[in-house]
Amino acid sequence: MEKEEDAAEYFSAASQISMKTKNRFSILLEHLMSVADLKNSVLAKAVQYDDSYISKWISGKLLPTEKNHEATLQAISNCVVDSLTEDGTTQLLQEYQLQDIQDLKTAIYDNLESEYAYVKELQTTTGAEIAPKISYYPELTLDQFIFKMKHPSLRKVNSLNVYAIVDILNIDPNYQFLIAELNSGHVGRNLIFPGVHFSLLIDLESAASSATYTACFLMNVLTHLSNIDFNLYCGSQAQRKLIFAIKDTYAISGMLVDSSHCLGVSTIEDSELTNELYYKIRLLCNKETLLLRKTTIPEMIHRFEYEQTLISQNQYCLVGHLTEHFLPKDLYIELLDAYCQNNNELRGQDMKKSNHLVHRILETTPIHLLIYASVLKDFTVTGELDFFGVRMYLNLSQRLRCLKNLEYMATQLEHLDIRVLPEGLLSDHQHIAHPTLFLSDSICYLRLKRFTPEYNICIPNKIALNCIFEEFFHDVWNSLADNDNRRNVLSMIKHAIHAVEIMMEIN
Repeated sequence: MEKEEDAAEYFSAASQISMKTKNRFSILLEHLMSVADLKNSVLAKAVQYDDSYISKWISGKLLPTEKNHEATLQAISNCVVDSLTEDGTTQLLQEYQLQDIQDLKTAIYDNLESEYAYVKELQTTTGAEIAPKISYYPELTLDQFIFKMKHPSLRKVNSLNVYAIVDILNIDPNYQFLIAELNSGHVGRNLIFPGVHFSLLIDLESAASSATYTACFLMNVLTHLSNIDFNLYCGSQAQRKLIFAIKDTYAISGMLVDSSHCLGVSTIEDSELTNELYYKIRLLCNKETLLLRKTTIPEMIHRFEYEQTLISQNQYCLVGHLTEHFLPKDLYIELLDAYCQNNNELRGQDMKKSNHLVHRILETTPIHLLIYASVLKDFTVTGELDFFGVRMYLNLSQRLRCLKNLEYMATQLEHLDIRVLPEGLLSDHQHIAHPTLFLSDSICYLRLKRFTPEYNICIPNKIALNCIFEEFFHDVWNSLADNDNRRNVLSMIKHAIHAVEIMMEIN
């Protein structure tokens, strides 16, 4: 059953990994096999290697060969999951914060892959070890820096604490999102990771990008990381800096010299030194440097901020998903009754008054409304509505009533100016759910499309960010001035109504 090995690769790898202590890959493999109560012989049969290779992988003397390591790691993850007892399954599902066995296989493969790549990279590093668990690199490209930044410990999802200072708005756009998302293991699968805490300090004042690009990038990052405890700060301390500190685990720091290179990079795997840097950065991330304040719709209502957005002058709105503002009065009452059954923060009578206020404002106040072309298409198919920050799903009849109310708004409300925002105009990251942005003279806030209603509202804590969002809106609005917007809006709404009517006939 043993696979043929390239002798030169074997002896080269053996010499490179001639270490007395286990490496990160071997530690993870041993842990997974222990939880699954998996014997070397069983795993060897699954991956078609001799037992001796499994022993060398566990001891850290050898790694799987690079030419077919993906298939090997996939076989390991499948074998581990297939061998789990009920208790072992429960333990690993909890460790990876998952509910589905198939997702568990994917997560274990990703974890093995990241640890394998990390150990493999250490073998070919161009840096120097200047102290135990500390390495120094005179110069790195951002590709190299990001590879080292994405330490395997970031795969932990049950408990992770990260503080970072990054001049991200002066980095090549190709790398910005790679840095901001930190690790793709914390996104996707529609899960929330409350134990993952990430705080990022950026420099807003010296951003090389335009206000439109900056606003789009920040909205994408906030939305993409809305399933973890993510906080954004700003300060001049971030100029030309690239610093990450993962509590108890790892730190990396360097100086940005241009948009794609950094100098003087150090990596630390000593927990004491890592924590010292971690707490130094944490001191800079305080109330004074907080860029966005997180809140909820009930909190906004209690603080009168929700009403403030309705009665302010110069109102603008970028619609990324439909909200309670676009409902007819009778449908609003139906959904309000369902909302109040599960939410005790607000009184139904107060929320009815808010709806009356919304309708009066729409009838009498000039409002500029930008709506993504995808909004009505998504709503038609899913019926998903953001009702005071809570996801609700409308049946076909309710969707039709909502769409006809939108048609009324577009045709009868003379103060409402609507323009359609084509897909791709703002962002290359089309897989990210669009947020809804409300702007006025008094207050500005983002409503993120989250899977839980907790803290899905972001209010700028700095005037500079308000100005960026305002400039962004006006730039996009003016770029659409030559289009036949009202006709496009009506055509889009009529098409959605027709689609729902067809769906109702079929059902």
